[in-house]
Amino acid sequence: MSTYEDDIELYEKPTGKRRKKKGMSAAGKWGIALLIELILITVMGYGVFRIYLHNKYQKFDHVVDLKEEELEINEGANEAMKGYTNIALFGIDARDNSLGKGNRSDAIMVASINNDTKDIRIVSIYRDTLVEVAKGDGDYVTTKINAAYAYGGPELAIQTINRNFDLDVSEYVTLNWEGLTRAIDSLGGVVVHVEENELSTLNGVLAEQIQVNGINSDGVYETGYVTLNGAQATAYARIRSTDQGDITRTERQREVIQAMLVKAKSSDLKTLNSIIDEVFPYVGTSITEQQVLELVSGVMSYNLDQTIGFPIKFNFYSTTQKGSCIAPVDLNENVKTMQAFLFDTTDYSPTSTVQSISERITDETGCKSEGAIPVPEKPADEGGDE
Repeated sequence: MSTYEDDIELYEKPTGKRRKKKGMSAAGKWGIALLIELILITVMGYGVFRIYLHNKYQKFDHVVDLKEEELEINEGANEAMKGYTNIALFGIDARDNSLGKGNRSDAIMVASINNDTKDIRIVSIYRDTLVEVAKGDGDYVTTKINAAYAYGGPELAIQTINRNFDLDVSEYVTLNWEGLTRAIDSLGGVVVHVEENELSTLNGVLAEQIQVNGINSDGVYETGYVTLNGAQATAYARIRSTDQGDITRTERQREVIQAMLVKAKSSDLKTLNSIIDEVFPYVGTSITEQQVLELVSGVMSYNLDQTIGFPIKFNFYSTTQKGSCIAPVDLNENVKTMQAFLFDTTDYSPTSTVQSISERITDETGCKSEGAIPVPEKPADEGGDE
C-alpha cells in the first residue's frame, strides 16, 4: 500500500511531457484586433475633427479672451446661474466689418443654455433700454444700453449687462449684418411671417443694404409666411419704423433666429460647413476653441425653448440729450422676472447694485414699480423644432 508521501512523490515526479497551454481562438484574436482597430479609428477621427475645428476656428475675424475680473458680476448674484452657460449675442451695423468699439449694437441678446437639458432661452434687450453705463473715469451715467458697445466694445457691453441685470455672462458672439445675410443664404433662406405694413420699409432697408455690401436681391412683395433669402431676411430683421419701433423689431430678430435654428438642425454637414466658411470671417467672439468643441458636441440636442423682450414692463421716456428711451417699470421688478424666465428662480431678490441702479432710473424717469411682473406666457407656435 502506498503512503501519502509516495503519492506526493509520484505526483511531483517529472513525466517528460510538457503540458501544452491552450491557445487563444481565432475568433478571440480577431475580436481584439477589431477592438484595437476601432479604438485607433476613434482616436484618429477625433484628431481629424480637432484639426478640422482648429482650421475653422482660425476663420474667426476677431477673438478676444475676456478675463474674469473684467466681467463685473455682482456680488450675491443668483447662484442658480451656475447650471447655465450664458452668452451675449450682439448684432452690429459695421460698414467696414470692424467688430469692436465705435459700433452701436443694433441687436442685444442673452442666450442662456441649460447645461443639463440643452434648452435655450433668449432675452432680447431693447437697444434703447435706459441703464447705467460706466464712463472712463470710473463713474456711471444713465444712457441707452446700445451705447455701451460703442464706448467700450464687447467688454463694456458685457459688464453693463451683468451689472444692470444680475447676470454672469462670460462669453460673447458679435456678428455684423453681412455675416447674417451670408449665413441665411447658406441655409437656403428662412420662412418668416411678413405683414402688409412691413413691405415698404423692408424694401427700403433692402435697397440701402445692397448699396452698402453689394449683395443683390429682389424685393419682397408677398405677405404671410414667405421664404426670404439672406438679404431679404436681414432687412426684415432691421425694420424699425413700424408698430412699436424697437419692440417689434426685436420680435422680428428673434423670429429670424428661431427660423435659422430650425433650418440648421435639419441641414446636412455640407451645408453647415458652408455656413462656417461664409460666416466666421464676420464673427467676433471670446469663446475659446475648446469651448466651441464642447458646444458643437451637443448641437443636435439644443432646443430653443422660449424668447422674450426686455424690459417686460416699461414706459417710453425722452430727453433732448438722450433721445427716446425705454425705461423699465421698474428695473428691480423686471430683473426678478428675467431671473425667473431664464433660470426658473422664484422669489429672487436682486443685489444691492441692481436695487441702487433701479432707484436712480426711477428718480430720473418717474417710472415707479407697479408690483410684481409675471413671466410672459409662451406663445403656442414658439419653441421646439416644429
